Amino acid sequence: MSIDLHDASPDPGARCPLCEDMRQHRLVEEIPNRVLREILAADWGIRIPEAIALRNAPEAACRLLECSSCGLRFFARAKAGDAGYYGALSVAAKYYTPTRWEFGWVKRRLQPGASILDVGCGPGKFLSEIAAVASRAVGLETNASVVEDACRNGLEVYLGELGTFAPENAGKFDVACAFHVLEHVEAPVAFLRSLASCVRPGGTVYLSVPNRERSEKAPVEPLDCPPHHLHRWGSEQLRVVGRISGIPLREIAFEPVDIRVPRDRLRAAVTRSLGRIPFAGDFFSLWTGRFLWRLILSPPLWKLYCRRGILERMGYFGHSVLAAFSCPE
Repeated sequence: MSIDLHDASPDPGARCPLCEDMRQHRLVEEIPNRVLREILAADWGIRIPEAIALRNAPEAACRLLECSSCGLRFFARAKAGDAGYYGALSVAAKYYTPTRWEFGWVKRRLQPGASILDVGCGPGKFLSEIAAVASRAVGLETNASVVEDACRNGLEVYLGELGTFAPENAGKFDVACAFHVLEHVEAPVAFLRSLASCVRPGGTVYLSVPNRERSEKAPVEPLDCPPHHLHRWGSEQLRVVGRISGIPLREIAFEPVDIRVPRDRLRAAVTRSLGRIPFAGDFFSLWTGRFLWRLILSPPLWKLYCRRGILERMGYFGHSVLAAFSCPE
């Protein structure tokens, strides 16, 4: 589907939700909300009722800006979707991801007997995965029907907002997590501070977001736009949110890219180079491409690339980027 992007100057007076800079920010793109709804219906089978769609995205288009100070990409004047909007999304079977790469990454770093808080836990997949490790695994979720399902499955999940939950649960947990939540909130710094307040001194906060530098993404992704996602993050912006919040960043980790991505790019490069050979170009490019990717991307080398961060240095990124923050002693 072609997208009609309009020439427009950056939104005057737009405030960056991360660093609060109000200088003129660079306009990255402008996407008609009509197009987002059409793709959501065609690709996801989700049709947002018109009244809900207009209430949550009343303007004709959403405008993606890049902050001139911290580099965060954010949608000008965007507001988080309301309960009606998320209720319409949650009926799609594939809306809640069964598992995520970061679930395993964090689980391997948990101390046995730790108490864990998962904010925005959805149906509680992560809570289920860590049940044998944690002394207590608590979820917080804003979708009432999802909370009911999680509780029926024996999980300790509460309905509510972090801003209300945090003051009543200050310092009660060893670890707090929020997987793919930060990009939904209007005030990310306040969110991180509230999340960290639930953790004892010396504990850990884990945040993951969709990596805007990921190698696989469609030209337009409706769920990466308002009122679903309000901003787009890279590793540098995770460093910034920790610095502004006063919560030291300890580690950044990247989800490994799917092997299909470098494999297909290698094949395409070989085809471009050898395909020009008269008569035999197609034959040579086919077999040379297969030989090279099986050699260069063999399982032992692939594990080495992932372990040493070589793929990221080459510009290959998976879907998520994760940050671990240490709560001050």
